[in-house]
Amino acid sequence: MRHNIVFTATLILVVLMPLRIIAQTDAPEPEMRSAMLQLADLERLALEGNPGLRAQRLRYETARTEMTQAAALPDAKVGFGYFAVPVETRLGPQQATLSFAQTIPWFGTIGAEKDAASARARQRFAQLADARNRVLVDLRSNWYRLYVLDRSIELTRAHLDLVRTLREIALTRYEAGSRPFSHVLRLDMEVEKLQTTLRNLADDIPSVIGELRLLTGQPIEAAKLQLPDSLALPAQSVDTDGLLRAAEEAHPLLRGLDEEARYWQHRGDAARRMGYPSLTLGVTYTAIGPREDIDMPDNGRDAIIPQLGLSFPLFGSRYDAMEEQAQLQQRAADAAREEMRLSLSAAVLQGRSDLADAHRRFALARRLTELTRRTWKVLLEEYSAGSAGIDEVLAVERDLLRHALDSEKARADANRAADELDYLTAQREDHDDEYR
Repeated sequence: MRHNIVFTATLILVVLMPLRIIAQTDAPEPEMRSAMLQLADLERLALEGNPGLRAQRLRYETARTEMTQAAALPDAKVGFGYFAVPVETRLGPQQATLSFAQTIPWFGTIGAEKDAASARARQRFAQLADARNRVLVDLRSNWYRLYVLDRSIELTRAHLDLVRTLREIALTRYEAGSRPFSHVLRLDMEVEKLQTTLRNLADDIPSVIGELRLLTGQPIEAAKLQLPDSLALPAQSVDTDGLLRAAEEAHPLLRGLDEEARYWQHRGDAARRMGYPSLTLGVTYTAIGPREDIDMPDNGRDAIIPQLGLSFPLFGSRYDAMEEQAQLQQRAADAAREEMRLSLSAAVLQGRSDLADAHRRFALARRLTELTRRTWKVLLEEYSAGSAGIDEVLAVERDLLRHALDSEKARADANRAADELDYLTAQREDHDDEYR
C-alpha cells in the first residue's frame, strides 16, 4: 500500500513536469531577469568601443581632411636674392631682389581633385556604415547563441529533474517487485548523459562571451548579462521584390562602389586637365641704390616687374596614361558593383528562405511538443501498467527535450535571419547620422 501511494504521487509529478517545460517555451512576451546589461546596452558599447569601427571612423575622418587638401592651390614660391657684386644700371646699382610666384592649374583641375576627394570621403562613410551594421548583426547573432545556450541549460536541467523522478518511480516499482533493477540502471545512464550535456553547454559559454568582448571592446562578464526568458518571433516577410529593391537601393556597399566609380571618374577628369598648360603669376621687386656720381631724375628708383608664365608638359603621355588608368579603375568599380548587387540579391533570397525555414521549424516543434506530451502521459500509464518498457519512456523523454530545444533554436534562427535581412536592406542605417 505504501509503495502504491508513493508511486501515485511520483507519477503525478512526472506528468506535470513536462507541462512546466512546455510553459517555459511558450512565453508570449520576453520577460527580463534582473541583471545589468541588455542587448541594447551591448549595441551601444559596440558602437562606442569596437576597434574595427574606430579604425573605419578614423579612415573616414582622414578622407574628409583630404577634401581640404585637394581644394588648395599649389604652394606659392617666394625668393630673395642679394647682389654680392652690385650690377650697375642707369638708375643705380642693383642691391637685392624679392620675388613671389603662384602657379594656377588649368581651369577645373582643382575642382575635379576636390570632387574626387569628396567621392572618396563618401565611399569611406559608406564603408563605415556597412561596418557598423555588420558589427550589430554579429553582436545580435552571438546574443542569440548565448540565449540558446542559456535556454538549453535550463531545459536540460528540467529534463534531468524529470529523469531523476523517473528513477524514483523505477526504484519504487523495483522495491515493489514489479520492475527489474536494469530500469534503474538505464535511468542512471540517462542522468549521466544529461549531466555531461550540461557541462558541455556550460563550456560553450566562454567562447560566446569572448566574441561579445571582441565586438564591444569591453570586458563583458556572463553574470552581468540580462538574457530574455523568451525571444519574440519576427514576422515572416513575403515581399521578396521589395527586399531585393531595398537591398539594391540602400545597401552601403553598393553606395560605396558607386562613389568609388565617381572617384575614378573625377580622377580621370583631373588627369586630363593636368595635361593642359598651367598659368604662373608672379612679381619681382628689385632694390636699386642711388648713383653717387650723378644727380638725375628717379635716381635709385626701385624696380617692380610683374610676371606671367605658362607651363607646358613635355611628356603628355604621362597624363594620358593616368587618364586611362582612371577609366580602367572606374570600369573595375562598375563590375565590382554588379557582382556585389548579384551577391546581395542571392543573400536576400537565402535570408528569406532561412526565415521561412525557421518559422516552419518553430511551428513543427510546437506541434511535435504537444503530440509528444500526450504520448508521454499515455506512455507513463502504460509503463505503470507494465505494457511499456523503460526504453520507450526514455525515447519519449528525449523527444520532449529535443522538441523544446528545437523550438528555441528556431526562435533564434528566425531572429538571426531577420537581422540578416535588415542588414542586407540597410534597415538599421538611421543611426549612422552621428558619423556624418
